[in-house]
Formats: sequence, structure tokens, C-alpha cells
Amino acid sequence: MAIAAMGSCVVCYNPDMRMNRRLVRPLVAGAAAVAVASGGWWAYDTLRPGETHSVHPSYAFDVKDQTKVAGFADHVVVGTVDRVAGVQQRDGTPYTVYDVTVDQTLKGEPVRTLRVVQLGGTLGRDTWRVEGASLLRPGTTYVLAAKAEQGRGTHQLVGGADFPVVDRTGAGAGGPDPVTEWRESVARQRWPEELPKPS
Repeated sequence: MAIAAMGSCVVCYNPDMRMNRRLVRPLVAGAAAVAVASGGWWAYDTLRPGETHSVHPSYAFDVKDQTKVAGFADHVVVGTVDRVAGVQQRDGTPYTVYDVTVDQTLKGEPVRTLRVVQLGGTLGRDTWRVEGASLLRPGTTYVLAAKAEQGRGTHQLVGGADFPVVDRTGAGAGGPDPVTEWRESVARQRWPEELPKPS
């Protein structure tokens, strides 16, 4: 390195600066390319239409048998969905998380609220739906059967089809009452024989 004094200014010349410029130019070009690619992906993801995907779940036991569902579940409750608390991605599939106010406990320790998760939901612009089932709707009262998820603070909904809506207005008088049906299923509950019994 050479140093030359020019009046009150000291000028330094470093021959290695040429090498530094040779390294900096490709790095700047690479960073610019990454920025352009990221912007292109953002534009694509923002402008593309959302897609709907079908989820085909498989179950370890007959979830149409309410006595087995009641036997497997930790809680069977009559509850009103307060809100969607979020969507979690598990193994590439979304699960919608709901906060539920419990009006009546048919099985399990009485609780005031439950946080339940349901397979399916919307992530970004894409939606996943379970065939034959719809997502829970905030403001609607259901009979829900749920199994505690260890270490998550949530309960996984048990059952394959739509959860029965409880008619609070009495307009459906004369039809089957889902609360009475589930109360009877809880009374006759049995552990699914397709599963090993818990110890």
C-alpha cells in the first residue's frame, strides 16, 4: 500500500481494492437476481387465483357409529363456536383452530371453553376441504366430540361427517334432537374394537 500526502489530505492506494471490486460485483448481481426472483414469486402468488383441494381422510374406526365416537372422545359437549382462532399447518395440511364456549358437557370434565381443531381450512389463497364435511361456523351451536391433543392445549374433533347443529330456536321441533341422541350415545359408549385399549 502506498501513501501520498497531498496538502492536508492523505491519499491511500491499495492494489488489493481491484480484487475487492471483482468480488463485490458478482455479489451485487446475485443479490439483485434474488430480489427480482422474490418479487416475481410475490407477484405470482398475489395475482394467482386460489385453489380448492379435497382432503380424503382415513379413520382407524367407524366414525359413523356415535357410540364408538363417544367412547373414543375425551369430551362430548354442546358448544357455540365463538371465533376462528387461527389455522395451523400440520404435515402440509391446514387445521382450523376454533374457540368454543361450552353450554353443556355430555362427557368429560365440565369446562367453560374448549379450543378445538378441525381438519381443513384456508392457508393463503388455497382452501382444503374434507369430503362430506363443512367447516364449523362461528356463532353456530353444535354437539362436538373431541380428543385431547397431548402437549398442544387443543382438542381434535372426532368424527367424519358434519357435526350436528343444535337448533336453539325450537323451529326444528318434532325432528331428532341431536343433544338427546348424543346423550344416549354417551350412555351406551364403547371403546372402538378396531383400536387397542388404552392402559
